[in-house]
Amino acid sequence: MEHRGKLSEFEAYLKDRQEKTSLSRSEIERNGTQAALDRCRELALRIQSELSSKRAEDFVDLLALADFQVSIERAASVLERRHGRRSPAE
Repeated sequence: MEHRGKLSEFEAYLKDRQEKTSLSRSEIERNGTQAALDRCRELALRIQSELSSKRAEDFVDLLALADFQVSIERAASVLERRHGRRSPAE
């Protein structure tokens, strides 16, 4: 039964991620790519600022830290893609 609970949690995560991606895409289509890049830069600066004051002891929730790391690594991989190359899912 615990397996089903974890699956439901993952399904909820995927649904939430799909909804957020859809909203972001709509916002980009509405406001343009430059506005999206500006927002990304603002977020990156905020993350950098907040991380610079963090210590290892500040991260007691290892799952949250792991999720954060995966998100940052995903963002880095998006930046490393060649211009104009799209993944099959896009």
